[in-house]
Amino acid sequence: MVVKGLLWTLRSVGVSIAIKETMRRAFGWEYSWQGIKVRDAVTFRLLRWIAVKGFRMWAEGEYWCVATDLGTFCVPQAAKDLLLSIVAENFKGMYGYLDVRGKTVADVGAYLGETAVMFAKMGATYIYAWEPIFYEYAKKNLALNGVSNAEVLPYGLWTEATSYRVKLASSASGLLPGNDVEIKTMPAAEALNVDVVKMDCEGCEWSLIALPCDALRRPLEYVIEIHGPPPPFIAKFKKCGFTARSVIPGGWVSIWHLTRQD
Repeated sequence: MVVKGLLWTLRSVGVSIAIKETMRRAFGWEYSWQGIKVRDAVTFRLLRWIAVKGFRMWAEGEYWCVATDLGTFCVPQAAKDLLLSIVAENFKGMYGYLDVRGKTVADVGAYLGETAVMFAKMGATYIYAWEPIFYEYAKKNLALNGVSNAEVLPYGLWTEATSYRVKLASSASGLLPGNDVEIKTMPAAEALNVDVVKMDCEGCEWSLIALPCDALRRPLEYVIEIHGPPPPFIAKFKKCGFTARSVIPGGWVSIWHLTRQD
């Protein structure tokens, strides 16, 4: 695994940066790359992914920003690890096939606003971005990208309106027990008065199987990241008249596209 990582680093960033990063890890020597001080592994991984994808990153006051093929996204420097998912994920491959033009969208687990920006550019008429933890960052990034047909709702979804505390763990926040941050939730059915639903919410998707078919059938299609065994989840949607297609197969985590049959 170490050798594989070293070979990828050499191919993606070249010998000079690979040597500097080796010295940083061995002796704590910081160095500059693309105008940014590399002091830790998170910064290095960010810049390596940006080199692979051909993106751009820069510091702007207390914020670090990246310009990707979806748009520009910024977070405070202390939260720079949140940008790793933005630069590493293939969001167009995960969600770009959804038919959102002229439709309303529920973006459940909006994170930093990246998919809401994408859906706006794809022609969605309005986006409801549900994000219980990083909602302030999502609001900033929607404004930064000129998205006016969206609103950020600072809630997660569950079977009831409640709240609980979780560990703050970057893109996996909401999945782990802890006492770092409070998540407030609304009943999942309240998010379904739309045409299209995207869900990547670290387990909240399981609240859907408690809903009756008439609630699940309000949207025309869903794309859902399922944490855990897909068969019972998919069986519920098929019972309610949906077809299911595996977008990204996996063991513990998989992505499925569900389309309503009329």
